[in-house]
Amino acid sequence: LKLNNYESITFNILPLPNLSISNASLTTKNEATLLNTKNLNIFLKIKNIYRYENFEARKIILKDARTSLEIDNIRELLIYFDSLDNKLDIKNLNINLLRNNKSLFAVKEVAFSNYGYKKYKFSGKVFEKKFKASFKNKDLDFKILDTGISANIQFNENNSSNLISGSSKINFLKTNLKFNFKANKDRIEMFDSKLKNKDLSVLFKSLVEFNPFFYINSKIEIKKINKEKINNFDLIKKLNNKNFIKKINSDNIINFKSKKFSNNLIKDLSTEINLAYGRLAFSKNISIIGGNIQCKGESSLVAEYPRLNFDCLFKVENTKNLFKKFSIPKNKIVEKINLSVEGSINLLKKRINFKKISDSSGYVANEEDIKYFKESFENVLFDKNFFGIFEFNKIKNFISVII
Repeated sequence: LKLNNYESITFNILPLPNLSISNASLTTKNEATLLNTKNLNIFLKIKNIYRYENFEARKIILKDARTSLEIDNIRELLIYFDSLDNKLDIKNLNINLLRNNKSLFAVKEVAFSNYGYKKYKFSGKVFEKKFKASFKNKDLDFKILDTGISANIQFNENNSSNLISGSSKINFLKTNLKFNFKANKDRIEMFDSKLKNKDLSVLFKSLVEFNPFFYINSKIEIKKINKEKINNFDLIKKLNNKNFIKKINSDNIINFKSKKFSNNLIKDLSTEINLAYGRLAFSKNISIIGGNIQCKGESSLVAEYPRLNFDCLFKVENTKNLFKKFSIPKNKIVEKINLSVEGSINLLKKRINFKKISDSSGYVANEEDIKYFKESFENVLFDKNFFGIFEFNKIKNFISVII
């Protein structure tokens, strides 16, 4: 540690000979981290106490200290603590974590020691919750008490000081998240990643960029999903957080393949979702029993009343298998379906407008037909929320009404 400034220095005999320095400003040896501390105690080796040329510290204690630190430099600070030969004890350190000189969050009341029974162990508060952590041999274990949140991060040896890589295991809200990562100050790449809980299991790889703006690029493969959780998703609550939506820029591909021999309506699903400054664009291809559905559309999610514009094509060559799935009477089965539908959905008011409905036989829905389809859709499918549209029983009832 390098002492830059201080208010006063006093010498104390008890409990052991030490120098007490008040209101000190310190930097680490490589000047990467600046610390300000109200109390700095340097405990001296007694045998050298009268020989300045042999002055040597036995132990250093920092009390009531504070620092601001770029979040990318945390690893360097941990390695610095891990590499110290001298004894260091920190009590009540407050850290303001930054990203590009902008405050992200604070870690408060940090306590750390690199010797004794608390060697390499940390404690403190984050988001007003107490945490415990330990760091040794470039492995970080972290736990926020009474929350069920814990993490284990193993850092790799890297030749470049600008690159951090390793693997992570994180548990939160009864969810397990594992991924390998490569990161620098501008981006983090996650790969060989898996997220799993009782309702959801996905494999993914993602690239998250912080500069020049926040951007996410992900490819997600859904292995298992609880459809009830999707149906009950509160879309309106999410849409009301418009400031957050404006900050998200992302390109995502989501794939789902039903298990072999399953009786699911959906066999395969591939969706591409792009979001930039609140503007959403999507395209999807859904393979169902007997045919497939292709849809594309766009929406401004930050509008006062977001409207989802869509253009969909329903193609079913084997209607017998599809209608059997929905228990539709045989006398109502049509030979095939090749239906084109254009329109828009008001996501907040739960209303739909059909611009055009037509099929390959030359049928084009007239004004009366469109009104009937609109009322049936809103009363049967869109009676609760947007994702409730995809409930099996609702789709079955809707088909029964319109055919």
